[in-house]
Amino acid sequence: MQVSTFSHGIYKIPNLKAFLGASKLSLASNQKSFTINDVIVGWGMKKNTVKAKKIAIQNQLPYLSLEDGFIRSVGLGRAGNASISLVADACGIYYDASKPSDLENLLNGSDDAFDENLIAQAKKAILLILNHHISKYNGQQFAPASLFDSQQKNILIVDQVAGYASLTYGALDFSLEQMVSAAKLENPGARIYVKLHPETVEGFRKGLFSKLEKDADLVFISENYNPISVLKNIDKVYVVTSQLGFEALLMNIPVTCFGMPFYAGWGLTDDRASCARRTKVRTLEEVFAAAYMLYSRYVNPVSGKRCDIFEAIDYIALQNQMDDPNEQKIFCFGIRHWTRVNIKPLLSSSDQKIKFVKSVSAAKKAGIKQGDRIVVWGTRRPDGIERLESITGQQAICMEDGFLRSVGLGSDFTRPSSLVLDSEGIYFDPSKPSNLESLLESSDFSPSLLARAVAIREKLISSQLTKYNLQPNNRLETDAAQSQKIILVPGQVEDDASIRLGCESVNTNLKLIQAVRQSNPNAYIIYKPHPDVSTGNRIGKVHPDTALIYCDQYVDQTGIAACLETANEVHTMTSLVGFEALMRKIPVTVYGMPFYAGWNLTTDKLSISRRHRHLSLDELVAGALLLYPRYYDWDSKSFATCEQTIDKLIAARALSEQKTGANRLQITYLERQVKKARLMIKGVLNA
Repeated sequence: MQVSTFSHGIYKIPNLKAFLGASKLSLASNQKSFTINDVIVGWGMKKNTVKAKKIAIQNQLPYLSLEDGFIRSVGLGRAGNASISLVADACGIYYDASKPSDLENLLNGSDDAFDENLIAQAKKAILLILNHHISKYNGQQFAPASLFDSQQKNILIVDQVAGYASLTYGALDFSLEQMVSAAKLENPGARIYVKLHPETVEGFRKGLFSKLEKDADLVFISENYNPISVLKNIDKVYVVTSQLGFEALLMNIPVTCFGMPFYAGWGLTDDRASCARRTKVRTLEEVFAAAYMLYSRYVNPVSGKRCDIFEAIDYIALQNQMDDPNEQKIFCFGIRHWTRVNIKPLLSSSDQKIKFVKSVSAAKKAGIKQGDRIVVWGTRRPDGIERLESITGQQAICMEDGFLRSVGLGSDFTRPSSLVLDSEGIYFDPSKPSNLESLLESSDFSPSLLARAVAIREKLISSQLTKYNLQPNNRLETDAAQSQKIILVPGQVEDDASIRLGCESVNTNLKLIQAVRQSNPNAYIIYKPHPDVSTGNRIGKVHPDTALIYCDQYVDQTGIAACLETANEVHTMTSLVGFEALMRKIPVTVYGMPFYAGWNLTTDKLSISRRHRHLSLDELVAGALLLYPRYYDWDSKSFATCEQTIDKLIAARALSEQKTGANRLQITYLERQVKKARLMIKGVLNA
C-alpha cells in the first residue's frame, strides 16, 4: 500500500509508514498521478482535509481519517511529543457523532467480534492501565489526596479545549451552564471540582471554563495532575465528550455525558444527548476492546515497529517510571561541560529541572531546597555535600555508566546507552552496600524475569556484544598447546575507582599479570589492555615487552568477545570482562572485589562479608542488566528496555563497521578535541 497526504504535518509524523503498514509515503500535490495502490490520508475533521477527500473521490481511491489514539504519549503533542498510537478510519472519525465511524460500526456490529479471548485481554489491559496510571497524556504529577474532601462527595466536571473538533462534532446541543447547573443540583452538599485540560494548564489553548473561573461554588484543579490519580478521589464525573469520562468508567465511577463521545450511547453512561444509530448495549470491556485494541494502532517508538496494546502500555509505564514528574530540581555534581548533553536525557525527560553545579556554594546560590535531589558522578563528591543532604533531606545519588554502554569509548565522548543511579553507594565501591548489592542480596527473582535474563545472556553471547563494542571480533589465534589452559587477563584503567576502592595488593595491570603467572606457571596467558589505555586516553599501559615476560600473548586489536571465545578462564582485578566471562560460563578468578564477586560464582582472592547469598548466574544477570540500570534510546529520545538497547547496539555496531571498517578503535587527537569542543558548546548552551 502506498500512502499519500497533502499535509506536511502528517508527512512528518514519526513512524507513519509503520502505523499504516505502508510500503511508501509521499507528500502529494494536486498534479500528482495516483496509482491503484494509493491511499490518501488526512487528519480528522480539519478544514484542509476537504481537498484530500475531494481528490480521493475524483481518483476513486480509499481515504483514511487519522487521529491520535487513546494512549497517546508522555507529555502533550503541542509540546512536540510524538504519539505511540493512531487511528485510521475509513468511514468517519470516532469523535464525529453526526455520522458513523469504523469504531461505531464495530460496536454496532456482530457480537462475534468480541470473543472470550479478546475480552480477557481487555480486562488485563484495563488493570495494567489503572495500575500504571496511564491516560491519553502521561508523565504528570500525581494529585495529592489532601486536595480532596474525604468527608463528603467529590464531583468532577471535566474541562475541554474550546473549539476542539470533539466538541464541534460531538457536543450536539451542549450548554456549559446546563452541565454545571446539573452537577450542582444533582449533588447537593457535594464539593464540585473542575479539572482544566492539560493544554489549558500549559497555556497552549483556552478551555471552556475560562469564563467561569470566578464561580465560588467550583474548585478548579489548575495543575496538570495525572487523571487516574484525580479520579481515585472522585464519586461522579460530568463530561461533554472528554476521554477522561471513559477513564472514569474504567474505575467504575458513574459518568454523565452532555455530548456524544465514542463511549456514550452503549448503556454505560448517563446520557443527556442521544444518537439513534447506537442500538447495541455493550459492556465496558467490549467498548474498551473496540476502541483501544481493534480500532487503535500502536507503534513502539524505540523499535519503530507496530506493536500491541501491552507493549504500548509497557513503553508508557517505563517512561513514567524513569521520568520524575515532581517540581523539584536535580542538582548534578562532577559532570563536565562536554559530557552534559550526553547525560541530561538519561536523568529525566524534563530537562528544565536539571541544574549542573560545581560546588556546594553554587548549589546554594541556585536555590537548592527541601525535596531537591543531588546527583554525583562516580566518586566526585564535592567538599561539604553533607550540608546539601541536610537541606534536601535525602542522600546524594551516585551516577555511573551502565554495563552495556555504547559503540565507542566514553573517553572519546560517545553517548551512553545506559546509566545507573544508586542511592546507597555505587556498584564498584565494596566498602559499603549499593543498590545493586541490595538487589542481588534480597530480590525475589520471578520466573519471567529469569527467562528474560536467559534470553539476554544468550543474545549477548551470540552477537558478541560487550560494554564498548569497539574492536573487530575476528577469531583469535594462539600458539597454546592442545591441552594447555588458556587464561585471559583483561587490563584496566589503573586510576579507575573500582581499582582504588576494590583492590588491595594486586592493584596494577603488571601486578595482575605477575600474580596470574605465579599461580599458573604452566598456563598460556593472554593479556589484553583496556581500550581506553590503548588509545592513550587513560593510564595503565604495560609495554608489550614487559607484559610478555609474564604472559604468552599480547592482544590489542581484537575484540574482547573473540578473546573470551578462546579463553578457558579469566583472571581479573575488577574488570567487567569477568562478568562477561561468567555470562559465557567461563570460570573467573578475581583479585579485587567487583560487583559480581562474593555470590559463589567466582573464585575470590578477597572476601566481602556482607554478601551471603548464593546466586544463580541468571539471577546475577537479572540484577545487573534488568533491575539496576536505566537504558536510553537516542533515536526516539525515550527510555528503552535492556532488550531494545541490545538490538540498537548491534545495529549501531554494524553501521560503524560498514562506515569505518576494522579500525574503529582509532580516533585522532584532533578529531577527539573537535568532538569535545562541540559537546562543550552544546553543554554550555543547554546548561
